[in-house]
Amino acid sequence: MRRPLRRIGRLLFPIGLSFFCLVYGFFFALTAPYLLIPFVIPILILVLLSIWALPDAPHAPLRAVEFCFAAVLISRVLWPNYLALELPGLPWITMLRLFGFPMAFLLLISLSTSANFRSEIHQSLRATPGLLTCVIGLAIMNFLTIPLSEHPASSLQLALLDLIYMVGMIVIGAWIARTPGRGARYIELLLMMAVPIMLITIVETRMQGVLWNGHVPSFLKVNDPAAIRALSDTTRGTTGEYRAKATFTTPLGLAEYLAVLTPFFIHKAFRARTAIVRILSALALPVSFFCIIATNARLGVVGFLVSVLLYLLFWGLTRFARDRRDIIGAAVVYGYPALSIAVLTAVLSIHRFRMMVLGGGEQASSNEARQSQLTMGIPKILQNPIGHGVGESGNAMGYAAGDFITVDNYYLTVSLDNGFAGLALFLAIFLTSIIASIRTLMKHPDLVRDEEISLLLPIAVSFSAFLVIKSVFSQTDSHMLLFALVGISTGLLYRARGVIAQSAISEAEASASHDRGRSIRKGLRQRLSTAGTVRG
Repeated sequence: MRRPLRRIGRLLFPIGLSFFCLVYGFFFALTAPYLLIPFVIPILILVLLSIWALPDAPHAPLRAVEFCFAAVLISRVLWPNYLALELPGLPWITMLRLFGFPMAFLLLISLSTSANFRSEIHQSLRATPGLLTCVIGLAIMNFLTIPLSEHPASSLQLALLDLIYMVGMIVIGAWIARTPGRGARYIELLLMMAVPIMLITIVETRMQGVLWNGHVPSFLKVNDPAAIRALSDTTRGTTGEYRAKATFTTPLGLAEYLAVLTPFFIHKAFRARTAIVRILSALALPVSFFCIIATNARLGVVGFLVSVLLYLLFWGLTRFARDRRDIIGAAVVYGYPALSIAVLTAVLSIHRFRMMVLGGGEQASSNEARQSQLTMGIPKILQNPIGHGVGESGNAMGYAAGDFITVDNYYLTVSLDNGFAGLALFLAIFLTSIIASIRTLMKHPDLVRDEEISLLLPIAVSFSAFLVIKSVFSQTDSHMLLFALVGISTGLLYRARGVIAQSAISEAEASASHDRGRSIRKGLRQRLSTAGTVRG
């Protein structure tokens, strides 16, 4: 019975495949180059099936994966994402995509062909309880809401990009940081890249204009309103004050980037091995704050302030947990409420501080816009709590319809896109990392003595500042950097678990050795006592 079916299959399969290729080629020739993306999907499926079918290999392309990971970080910070090649029918060919797509391709090959790599990834991600579930859940939500979108092709593209720059960055970061010294190396890379960004910001503020505006080659100019806005100079409409943005699309993106790096500069100023690095890190703090002021973005000032205050709190808690008799740790912990009240009083009573943090009449329109968006957006979420599809938040809310549609609150954005479940999963990714990091350092305060594992402290503070900033800033310029830090943090937590386990084994061996020694001494005393009794 099977042989006739095989013969029929061998006959029908080539005929069916030929018919599909004929139809596929006809419609491709009819619509190219304007509808290339839909025709890429069958090829993409075949590629994924081919990767899945690959046999195990002794060596996976892990070096190439790490190279692309570093290139994605560098290109995101140092290269303006709006300078790209624009070909008919294709998305922008940016530096991010030139390295991001090969990174994803090589990562899939490594996962398919290396059981050891899969095991290492799983071990690292498990170090942060619940993280893997939240990451996979958010990625699934992105795809489940595509049928609800008014623009399914655009939502599919954004879901694929999220898959690369969220899941990919977390997975690779977790694998990299499990090796001693490598997680610290990438954080140092992020801090080193901040130096040219701050220099560009200072010069741009002095020149009152984007430095490469008017000097971009024609093949890198993108004929899109968003790219044109990003390349043009930005001023505050009510005052005419110039707002620096360096390589970012908006001044707020630059302010967010500098704010989330603040805890690392503080940490290096305290913990760097050499005096020169401590001095440079300490000097970077006022320079970074000046650059944040140059963006004229309140969210940067708030993020900077949150970073400083939370770092001081977490540092004091870990120091006090390590030694209850430490005067400095006790002073920070017990004096922190008074310090918080003093800072709040200064913000409310000192005019300059109040203007930087809360704003004044010049920022009234921004405050009203955010309030109006909440008023419009929350009923839309309640009407459709499962979301409208990735990238559909602006259209679903309808704020400034017919003009440049924007949503300022990222929590509102993700709720409109992926519903309440998407919002909960996004928050959980960072909250699980913060809780796991602080709990580990509090429960085992001696881990702070390890220079690399102690980076869990500024990472947790950076995530906290990031979550505060997201309440007023919806753009995703720095998200892939934060997702990379999520991966690095769980890799460092994996290392911390190893150190804790090794310490427990050493203590158990020392205790067993002590018990054996005491047992031997007790036996010797008994023998000597018995021998003395016999002689007597």
